[in-house]
Amino acid sequence: MGLKTSFNGVSLPPQKVSNPAIEDAPLPKRVVLLLGQNGNRVCKPVVEVGEQVKTGQLIGQSDDFLVAPVHSSISGTITAIRPWFDLSGNEMLSVIVESDGNDSWLEEIRADEGFSDKESAQLLTDLKAAGVVEIGPPSMPLHAKFATPEPSKESRFLVGIPQTKPVDTVIINGIDAEPGMAAKGAVLTKYSSEIADGIRILQKLIGSAQMVLAVSSNGSVSSPLSGELAGLGVQVFRGKDKYPLGLNPILIKCVTGREIPLPDGNELDIGVAVVDAVTLVHLVEAVRDLKPQVEKVVSISGAGITAVKNYKVRLGTLVQDLIEQQTGLQGEPVKVIAGGAMTGVALLSTDIPVSKETDALIFQTATEAKSFSPDACINCGLCVRHCPSRLLPNELSKYCEFSMFEEARDKFLFHCIECGICAYVCPEKRPMLHLMRYGKRELSLA
Repeated sequence: MGLKTSFNGVSLPPQKVSNPAIEDAPLPKRVVLLLGQNGNRVCKPVVEVGEQVKTGQLIGQSDDFLVAPVHSSISGTITAIRPWFDLSGNEMLSVIVESDGNDSWLEEIRADEGFSDKESAQLLTDLKAAGVVEIGPPSMPLHAKFATPEPSKESRFLVGIPQTKPVDTVIINGIDAEPGMAAKGAVLTKYSSEIADGIRILQKLIGSAQMVLAVSSNGSVSSPLSGELAGLGVQVFRGKDKYPLGLNPILIKCVTGREIPLPDGNELDIGVAVVDAVTLVHLVEAVRDLKPQVEKVVSISGAGITAVKNYKVRLGTLVQDLIEQQTGLQGEPVKVIAGGAMTGVALLSTDIPVSKETDALIFQTATEAKSFSPDACINCGLCVRHCPSRLLPNELSKYCEFSMFEEARDKFLFHCIECGICAYVCPEKRPMLHLMRYGKRELSLA
């Protein structure tokens, strides 16, 4: 598939990546496992303080279909079950585990040599049990994308109207969306056999759906993987290095020509499922190795680190522990951003744990950290010119700044995909993305 750029956006400066290798971060001495690993949906703990647990052991689960179970990422002793701050600064019930230094895995976690013969129902069961999460927005358990949801009570009275649109296109997102992120490209290089196995599993789950692997124009697909993709009938979409191509709404539009029906719709409403390349590896581990998701590939950059590095980090590892493990840092970072340079969120503390939604961390020194300006909008229109959703970010941000939330909602605030371009191009350096996220939050709490 060829190059397409049928959207507004910007060309960002290229980033340096150390190498395609993915290093194993040292085993943490303590982990803080949030019992909500996808959004604000929280599990109930199934363990008690003082209990000994093994790596991969279930510690939290829920009857809610849209809540991913949580497993211990290390072996050791549960020392507390109490609220802890998450990436957004909200308190969430968490399980704290002190490591015994052995990393003893649960005996039931072992490779299943006959995984390729499993039926789709068993594949979904294994996927749900593993708690694999596809990061968003919105984040959701991966099994929820491929399982047929139960019809609502109201829908039983709708005769002749289809309840769900079947997925006919699956896009494997191998595009690192923004500076500070390099995990997808590294996974495509290091785990090419797992990518091929994951596509075979998806084909069994979906059936005759079209499969597309999306990579950037400078992204590489190894020769063995290219051969596997051709044999599996997978098309390769190469997009230009134009941001925000890697964000799902824009990627779907460029690949399929379809648009997600915002503000309340999602990709499944138009028969498309997007799977992150990193998440696809977790899917294979869940089905092939019966391994729950207890780790995450995290890209780390900034604060004197000359190139983006990728680490495989155990869930629950505190950001402060990762900082102490880095060499070459120019002093203690004064600001830590979770996520990429365009859409990331500044953390209120370095005692925040890595979760299934953490894909990148940017450490900034005092000279690197930039302050937003309190100056008023000069109505230059640059944000409007570059907005991929064709909104008026200047007006929306002003509505939110002055607590005119209903007016912002009526002007399509919830159609904003939060790409951050408006703040990037603003000559006055106004915190436009922050203001619109603030407005969305206030309206959701109303």
